[in-house]
Amino acid sequence: MLPQGLQRLLGTQFAKLQEQANQVLEELKAMRIEGQAGGGAVRAVVSGMGELQSVHIDPKLLNPDDAEVLQDLIVVAVRDAMRNAEAVQQQKMQSLLQSLPFGSILGFGR
Repeated sequence: MLPQGLQRLLGTQFAKLQEQANQVLEELKAMRIEGQAGGGAVRAVVSGMGELQSVHIDPKLLNPDDAEVLQDLIVVAVRDAMRNAEAVQQQKMQSLLQSLPFGSILGFGR
């Protein structure tokens, strides 16, 4: 059993960590992260949580004969945006873990 003082400290630290995690989640939800394909002719925007928000297609690509190419470009742009969002998520979570009192001991650096 841990001493009472240490239990209180860890409880306080846990509550602070939980509050910070909630703040990070809200930041991620509010973020708009872009991915693109075809040199920017197709752009997809996702939230920091990876939820698709919008897709922009350059009108020059709206040729019925090129529908398959357009579909492929949309998939590539969405995947790019989601990869970018995942990178941001990882960075945010790494920062959060580094803020732990024992983060360097646990291998999260400081």
